[in-house]
Amino acid sequence: MASTSTYLTRTAVALVLLLVGACGSEADAGPEPTSSSPTSPAPTSTAPAEGLTLVVIGDSIPFNAPEDCPGCTAFADLYAQELEQATGQTVEVQNFSDHTGLTLERLLEGLPPLEQYLAEADAIVVGIAHNSSELAADRPCGAPLTDAGFPRWEAVDAECAADAVRRYRPLYDRLFELVAATRAGRPTILRTVNRYNDWIGYAEADLTADQEQRTALVLDAWNSMLCTSAESHEFGCADIYRAFNGVDGLRPSGPLLAEDYTHPSQRGNDVIAKALAELGFEPLA
Repeated sequence: MASTSTYLTRTAVALVLLLVGACGSEADAGPEPTSSSPTSPAPTSTAPAEGLTLVVIGDSIPFNAPEDCPGCTAFADLYAQELEQATGQTVEVQNFSDHTGLTLERLLEGLPPLEQYLAEADAIVVGIAHNSSELAADRPCGAPLTDAGFPRWEAVDAECAADAVRRYRPLYDRLFELVAATRAGRPTILRTVNRYNDWIGYAEADLTADQEQRTALVLDAWNSMLCTSAESHEFGCADIYRAFNGVDGLRPSGPLLAEDYTHPSQRGNDVIAKALAELGFEPLA
């Protein structure tokens, strides 16, 4: 069986979240889901009979824009196929991920319009690990970026990593709590992913061994915090950090990333889908 995806134009979700962030108020109507895959069939207004619905929210990592990874099948669609095989039911994918540099704070602000879709979902995947980490900040660890737009690595240390964890743990707790609450105890697969390291192996950054260690220091703490928060709210956390970068977090992501060395390639999407599937499909199968 092949999963189906509901979609309209890819700007719809981004527009809702941008309006919420700019105006500080909820939109009058909820956003429309985007396609996870450019080859998805035509939109449908209701889930297939006797079928399941998978809702995806988050940043551009699950978005699978054609310009990021031409011809790729998104990990959300691949995971839906695994869910179909496990349950024997068709799965409709509603992908509300966002390709505007979405941060955790902005996702929380824009969550209300998505709650009606989350409330009707049988499975939910949250992917919001990338743009809020300290390595993506405007002033990483409080220091201005270099002229090349990179962190000043001498400022990136254990104290900075710990401070980011302290600041963001309450926000992740709030997000996972709110998403789980939309399902009110009904049988639901709740999943999230952590952040892979797209600094190591990035040719333009040309990191030294010490700088690579500093990226891993930050992401070790970040990913541990994110998964601990998720699991405390009954989300399974797919450790794509280790899947991409090895046990020590220092293996280059290489072919698992697309040409921009930020978004997953097809191989990367395959690895993420596998990591999600390995968490199992309870309570639906």
